[in-house]
Amino acid sequence: MSVVQRFALVVATASSGALASTGTMAPEIEQEPVLEAAALVQPSLLSGPGFSVDPHVELRGYMARFSLDTRIGKVTAESVEILVEREAELPALEALDRATHSDAFLRAVGNKFVSTGKMLGNIVMHPVDTVLGIPSGVARYFGDRLRKIGSQAQSLSDRTGRRFGNHGNPYPGDEGPMTETRAIDAAEDTGEKPKKHWYTSIGKEAGREAKRQLGYNQAKREIAQRLGIDPYTANPYVRERLSSLAWAGTGGGFAAGSALGMVGPGAASVLSQGSRINGVVWKLSPEDLRARNDEHLRAHCSDELLVRRFLRRGALSPTLQTAFADLLDRLRPAEGCNALLELGMTANTELEGRFLVNALRLIALHLGERAKGGTFRPVGAGLTYLTAGGELVLPLPVDHLSWTEEVRRFLDRDEFRTGDKTVLIGGNASLAARRGLVQRGWSLVLRAPWEGAPPYAGGEPAPVDLED
Repeated sequence: MSVVQRFALVVATASSGALASTGTMAPEIEQEPVLEAAALVQPSLLSGPGFSVDPHVELRGYMARFSLDTRIGKVTAESVEILVEREAELPALEALDRATHSDAFLRAVGNKFVSTGKMLGNIVMHPVDTVLGIPSGVARYFGDRLRKIGSQAQSLSDRTGRRFGNHGNPYPGDEGPMTETRAIDAAEDTGEKPKKHWYTSIGKEAGREAKRQLGYNQAKREIAQRLGIDPYTANPYVRERLSSLAWAGTGGGFAAGSALGMVGPGAASVLSQGSRINGVVWKLSPEDLRARNDEHLRAHCSDELLVRRFLRRGALSPTLQTAFADLLDRLRPAEGCNALLELGMTANTELEGRFLVNALRLIALHLGERAKGGTFRPVGAGLTYLTAGGELVLPLPVDHLSWTEEVRRFLDRDEFRTGDKTVLIGGNASLAARRGLVQRGWSLVLRAPWEGAPPYAGGEPAPVDLED
């Protein structure tokens, strides 16, 4: 029996004993709280060189929403995992910021960069209004229904399939030349004149831009690897500066070697627990990376069109898609891969995409070899995994689970009326949530580990006394 299994048994046994002595009164429905940051994360994440974290943290959709003050500007992190990653990116961000404000860089891009510089300043001054928005956490995974994607994918016209086969964008949200190419593609369909960007005029005409993308993508990946960061990061501060520096290196007479020299020596270990980057993300072009992941996914998923749509149009970044494909290779499910892809296609944000990938990581570490030959089973809008031996696993990589009405309804579904079942919670859970789970027969693992899990406060919790 593994350490995780023994810990789950201790928690479940202690909790069941407490319930036996206090009766089976249903826990009261609660609202998500505002917590102290120190109750969620380790002290080293609360302050450091060049940053500090607001001590009060709102729980939204079972994820903690942190606010950081940095020398570049305010940064919002929508989970403990993203908090770790944003803090780890700070040294790289400062290096990129210095590089994109250097005399050599400004000479290379000329006056055309002025408008982009103003845009970057607007992002720094107003990050929530212009970029980050207000995410709702991952609450929808506790919803009643999964919006089916497979049938919609099968009914797409051949023209649509050909279009996305030719113009699928492997750089979602990128502000470099890929953005311009998307505008050109759209103009071909609508007849509208594409919007011009500062980097378009560095060369002689926009039509040459596609020919330079290979150099741009390579420069971007090389700089990201040098800094030890994700080239597909969702951090708007890093993304804008990384894209500008890489594009200047290919379109503005600013050699990539000079750019790399300016940002200084790399440290691929800078992203600790918060990011797990497969080296192929740095080495392969977006097209080659997508082809690689396509091959891995097709080994487990039978719907080829759904695989293609997942890789081209989903909310998961190429880095998350690569982790997703690698985890399927590790789990080797017998059934349910198409259903998993359908669930992945409904993800609308990076946070939701991370939730799905981390759910797979929880399953992989908890089950080990027992995971092979199991079945993915969507329940409502959530995900479970049924092992070949009949154990039902519910992975919940959330920061703090509260006993809300939607959680209660989700756990009272008929699909959960089975004997051998385990819930894996990445962070912590309120006393009411623990009580509700144990009453429904779940073996409970709090702060369930997964590879690269963020450092939650307190390490492994002690067994819970539900009489408190």
